Amino acid sequence: MELKEEIYEKARGYGARLVRTAAADSWEHEPIQAPEFWPRSFWSWCTRVIVLGIPLFPPMIRSTPSEVYKELYDTSNRLMDEMAYLLAAELTDRGFRASFFPRDCYDGIPVLLDNPSAAFSHVMAGYYAGVGTFGDSHNLLTKEYGPRVRLVSVLTDAPIEPDPKLEQGLCLHCKKCLRACPSGCFEESGRGLYKMDKRACTEHHLQLIREHRFPCGVCASVCPVGEDLKLYRGVEPVTKDGAKHLQSFGS
Repeated sequence: MELKEEIYEKARGYGARLVRTAAADSWEHEPIQAPEFWPRSFWSWCTRVIVLGIPLFPPMIRSTPSEVYKELYDTSNRLMDEMAYLLAAELTDRGFRASFFPRDCYDGIPVLLDNPSAAFSHVMAGYYAGVGTFGDSHNLLTKEYGPRVRLVSVLTDAPIEPDPKLEQGLCLHCKKCLRACPSGCFEESGRGLYKMDKRACTEHHLQLIREHRFPCGVCASVCPVGEDLKLYRGVEPVTKDGAKHLQSFGS
């Protein structure tokens, strides 16, 4: 069995539902971010970035903001860091350099008011690896789950063949995220991705933290992209009264 198949099989065994690989020099060949955010700027030995993804279930994310969704989000965080740790350990045992970048890697939402950028973008890694394409909401949209997916990345020098990027964008430009955003942080730009007021988004999340029902996730919840929604055709993932009920307890 080839190394790539073996590593992907291991990742799926750890719980990953999506596994794809990007070449580390993709950041350089198609620069979207400043060089300081490129993986080889901080780990020069890195040649590959393996992206792992797990889904967020529509019935739970549709209840946002609720403790139900908060628990789902917390569970996904725990699973992602564990998956990435185990895969990095597996690669190290095989004689390759490896590390992982934690799924969020910031001290808390308040720090994002002054510096609203992550040191490494899993969304960008997912784009280069062909996991998905950018939506107008700045989320990564996947064929399987739309934006209802959480990502984590393993950086390595293992000679794994990179996967191709998706050629066709998945965003339908339906404006549902624009209209539904409770913080009003999106504004049409006329050039695809919306202008995003990161401070407004962050301040809304700070309010949700005070209400003990962080995070938000409305933009991901209302997005119609994703095969995961086929299971709920003809029925709402959660009723309006049900969502209100779930939002009334535990927070």
